[in-house]
Amino acid sequence: MEKDQPFNRKKTRENQLSGGKEMLKPLLEEFLKLEGVSAAVVVGRDGFVIESAVSGKVDIEALGAMASTGLGTSEAMGNTLGKGELSQMLVELEKGPIILSPLSADELIAIVADTTANIGRIRYELKKNKERLIAAL
Repeated sequence: MEKDQPFNRKKTRENQLSGGKEMLKPLLEEFLKLEGVSAAVVVGRDGFVIESAVSGKVDIEALGAMASTGLGTSEAMGNTLGKGELSQMLVELEKGPIILSPLSADELIAIVADTTANIGRIRYELKKNKERLIAAL
């Protein structure tokens, strides 16, 4: 065995991680093809952005922090009321919806849209692609 083998393993792990991230970006970009969608962002439960696809002006850092807090609060409300696990959360705003969904214990996705968006289509695409998103993390 070579002396620097542990270093090579570490590099391999880093390559695997970056490879997953490279797979995640195209999946997020697919959401931008839906009418009215301006951002699809994967966020850690700590509020930090992991990966994003954005068209237009969206403060993804602020979105990440608030999405994490909002989803966590909604999950706590569901648990307290005995309503079970949260699958999706829809925030309807004057200028368009924001859809949040947990991906794992550590990550969530936030999708930002405008008033022209078809919310049902976004929700469908999110449910359909959730496992692919999780696999890319």
